[in-house]
Amino acid sequence: MHFTQNVMAARLSHEAALAIIRNAREKADSVRILLRRLGDKDEQLALAARFRRMTRKFESEELTEETAELYGQLTLAVHDLNSLLSEAFYR
Repeated sequence: MHFTQNVMAARLSHEAALAIIRNAREKADSVRILLRRLGDKDEQLALAARFRRMTRKFESEELTEETAELYGQLTLAVHDLNSLLSEAFYR
């Protein structure tokens, strides 16, 4: 059953739903910040597309220690966001 259906069926309280949404927004903001720090400022493109583009870019470049650290943080942040969205909205 989907997220909205769970809320409507009272399996998930409005407060819990709002907490999940707030958490997802915070995680998305973290991804945006890391993408900006890595030089991607295309705010009109979806986060997933920006992440894929960044991944392709770094596959063909030698990374500095700082860039590798930021990209590692980005990879974990995207994973955290995808996990939350998958658990909350797609199950």
